[in-house]
Amino acid sequence: TEHDRAQQLHTARVLASIVESSNDAIIGKSLDGIIQNWNAAAERLFGFSADEAIGRHISLVIPPERIAEEDQIIARLKAGQRIEHFETERLRNDGQRLIVSLTISPIKDESGNVVGASKIVRDITEQRRIEKHEHELLQETAEANAKFHAFFEQGALFAGIMDLDGTLLDANRLSWEACGYTREQIVGKKFWDGPWWTPSK
Repeated sequence: TEHDRAQQLHTARVLASIVESSNDAIIGKSLDGIIQNWNAAAERLFGFSADEAIGRHISLVIPPERIAEEDQIIARLKAGQRIEHFETERLRNDGQRLIVSLTISPIKDESGNVVGASKIVRDITEQRRIEKHEHELLQETAEANAKFHAFFEQGALFAGIMDLDGTLLDANRLSWEACGYTREQIVGKKFWDGPWWTPSK
């Protein structure tokens, strides 16, 4: 009916508006990889305008060594599978590589046949850069701690770490072993409560 057609047109316009205003890049493509839809966020992310992208193959933004991923993605889509949070690399028009998270859903016709794919692309380049930097800092800290601990343990003279209230948090092994004490007699007590402390009279 006329009412149903008007309702469908309204729904299509609402969906198109949502896609176009999304902060995530949303790309529609056929099963042979031809780009059919390219929203404003995709333009910002990849640097290609919709006019430059639509009608071209999706390999436009795929690094050459990752082209085989596309065949795997298409095979899964044809099986009706949805692919979520698939991390990979893609290319901008200036050659810059982006680390992205892809969510890809099959597009079906009225008979339920898969005829295309809807791809949501989220740029996680900065997120992964920060995570890598934090990992490197943790590694450097662990290495510095290991070096300090080795130096700390090998000292023949007393070396200790105390809290502000005088509680001995750690002491090097040679210092308490040379005095005939155990770690438990020393660590965790106030320094002046330890067995090696002799108050002046």
